[in-house]
Amino acid sequence: MRYSMLLFLAIIGIACAGGNRAGSVTVAAAADDLPTQSTATTVQSFTAVDGPDLMARLEAAQARARTKQTPYWSAYTFDVRPGVAVDPNIRDFNGTINTMGDTTVFIGTNAAGVTVETRNLAIFLLRDPSNNQITRMEVYNLERKREYSGYPVYWLGRANNEESLNYLRAIAAATPLDMLSERAVVGIALHDDARVGGMLKNFVSSSPNQRIRSTSVYWLGQVGGEQAFLASLVRNDAEDKKIRTSAAHAIGHGRERGAIATLQGLYETVKEPEVRRSVISAAGNSIDEQPAFAFLMGVAKNDPDLESRKTAVRQLGHFQRQDTADELMKIARSDANPELRKTAIRAMSERGETAVDDLLKLFDSEQVPDVKRAVLQSLSDIKSTRVEDKLFEVARSNDVMDVRRQAIRLLGERVSKRSFEFLSQTAQSSDANAEVQVQAVRAISERRAEESVPLLIKIARTHPNQMVRKQAIRSLGESGDPRAVDFFREVLSK
Repeated sequence: MRYSMLLFLAIIGIACAGGNRAGSVTVAAAADDLPTQSTATTVQSFTAVDGPDLMARLEAAQARARTKQTPYWSAYTFDVRPGVAVDPNIRDFNGTINTMGDTTVFIGTNAAGVTVETRNLAIFLLRDPSNNQITRMEVYNLERKREYSGYPVYWLGRANNEESLNYLRAIAAATPLDMLSERAVVGIALHDDARVGGMLKNFVSSSPNQRIRSTSVYWLGQVGGEQAFLASLVRNDAEDKKIRTSAAHAIGHGRERGAIATLQGLYETVKEPEVRRSVISAAGNSIDEQPAFAFLMGVAKNDPDLESRKTAVRQLGHFQRQDTADELMKIARSDANPELRKTAIRAMSERGETAVDDLLKLFDSEQVPDVKRAVLQSLSDIKSTRVEDKLFEVARSNDVMDVRRQAIRLLGERVSKRSFEFLSQTAQSSDANAEVQVQAVRAISERRAEESVPLLIKIARTHPNQMVRKQAIRSLGESGDPRAVDFFREVLSK
């Protein structure tokens, strides 16, 4: 009776799983594969509009669009800030990426260490023809092919900095609680003009919109020359906490020398724990690598706050240096706090294949099961045949059952044929430990349905251990697979 009831509940599980599955497909393409086009081709596909200045050309575009009564874009180019890229044609990138609507801004370098930048950008404004109100704003890379939602584009040519900045500032001021204003701030920040810093500081000081203030703070770090202003925000106890943490990160992400000295001064004076940790985290993004390393090591070893130490250790994991690896290994082996040891272990795995030897040695010497599992988890994040060999070894024979079960679970997450064959053999072995077999069944259920469902049905039919059969039935019930329904019907009809 209990067996039949379990089957019935499994069928209900399938019905629920099947009824709630919403189709969702994510497609990722390498940037080098994205379509591009020349500037000439882009502009020639637009409708050119003439006029003595930007405002005159905007009015001319409105007049030409009025007869069509359809939404339309008006677009113009401007002087673009160097060292910034919008939707660049790049495959490997190291730096920060921020997405706002259809605009993705990259600040950093390519695989060769060369700064990535795009200079052929344009402001695009989508308008409602009934009232000429702007409903959307984007900054587009003109070297990318776009359909522009099928709406006509009126090309206004190049705007000089003064008229463009004044126009965008008016948009931001006119819509203080709208996403449009945030896009206008980004547009301002992308201009190569000495007035941008002052305009952004004014938004920080006066805007009622926290998103505008936060966006302005971020861009002040990129504009440069504003470390003192940003530091004053971090120190200000009366300021919003998110603005304070954003200001700290802006200092770290900025490209000015001397950032670590500024951050260290803030670390020594700021008392609020969350803001203080943001200062520590920001140091890991600084271009001043050696002083950043020294600062973070000091925090990791000496700060009385555990979370601050963990923050420093996580940031150290981003450094591809042998001395960093050595220091992380020391913390992972011998620190008195197990949580900090586990943080150091996770940070070590950031180094990829070069960390495998150290992590394998650490696993073999470690006596604390919880830390041992942390090492195994970090190893599993690294694609390596040596890691897979170690997982097989631990899954077959480790003395600590929790560690052995974890190894089996981690093998279930690997897509190799070898790992699936091991799970199959373990689950169906006549002399294996029942707990290990149950974990193997769970791991099998995480595989592709083409692999897992037939094997789970076989185990549910024939396995001599009832506990293992029950786990196979539960997994089938959660699979949402039609073959599982047919199996349940067959069994319940007997």
